Amino acid sequence: MITEILHDAIKISREEDYAGKKKTSFWASESETMAFEIYHRWMETEPTNPITEEKLMMLKMRKLTEEAVVHYLRKSGKMIERLTNEERVYFEWGKHKVPVSGYPDTGILVGNEEILIEVKTYYGGHNHSQVRNGYVKSAYLKQLAIYMLHHKIKHGILLLINQGTGEMFEFDLYNEGGKYKFVCPDNEQVIDLEDTFKRWETIWVNNIQKKVEPEIEFQYKYDLKLLKWDELKKSQISGMRTNKAVLGDWQVKFSDFKNLIVEKQGTHLGYNDEEIEYIKSKTEGYSTTGPGKVKFNPEDL
Repeated sequence: MITEILHDAIKISREEDYAGKKKTSFWASESETMAFEIYHRWMETEPTNPITEEKLMMLKMRKLTEEAVVHYLRKSGKMIERLTNEERVYFEWGKHKVPVSGYPDTGILVGNEEILIEVKTYYGGHNHSQVRNGYVKSAYLKQLAIYMLHHKIKHGILLLINQGTGEMFEFDLYNEGGKYKFVCPDNEQVIDLEDTFKRWETIWVNNIQKKVEPEIEFQYKYDLKLLKWDELKKSQISGMRTNKAVLGDWQVKFSDFKNLIVEKQGTHLGYNDEEIEYIKSKTEGYSTTGPGKVKFNPEDL
């Protein structure tokens, strides 16, 4: 009963939040979003796979974590109010005036140095292991870099928080080596925002302004006959054999327009009986030999 009430309330809240709002710019968080999805967001195409109530609840929990960070930083007396979420970043880039916007999370003043902070959360053992080993999504760093560029701030920090444990990890980002060049010394990632802006410019000029749908950059389902079966993980094969997971690009899997992409690529959701039989014929007798790897009987290859 409570779940149904919550789901209804979440739907109403989302409708209220987005009522009458039109997309008018590239969002700083869209640096690596596929052109097809950006285009259809702009054209106000009805999503074929709208965000679920569970995902909306998760996003709200992430937002509450960001608000907690702002709350505690404000108490520290070091927070810079003008850099804290309420002020929208907006600028137009290049000769075609590509519109870019976003909302920074917060900023602090340490000595005489202004530092911009972008807060992201994650969950689960696999993600925690990646973060501890220095891996962060380049899209997160690009988002932070866009805000740093706009505010002319040389130092930013990407703050990653484990949603399950509260552990925090900091990744510094510096504007070095040119206007659009940013470096994260903690993992040696180099961000060139000019590449991002030029990509958006192409989408802006060739697709959005001309209302021409861009090509789909990613595949929902890889061609089974082209797969290197002996390089797949056991978990991947298990998912494919039981038709619980399709091997393809994650960008499509999590797209609001997944079903539209599937239709345009002339395929179907999941694997049909013929595909399942092919998968089983290629993976018969597989067994684990190590962390996630698969070993095949040579006679089956």
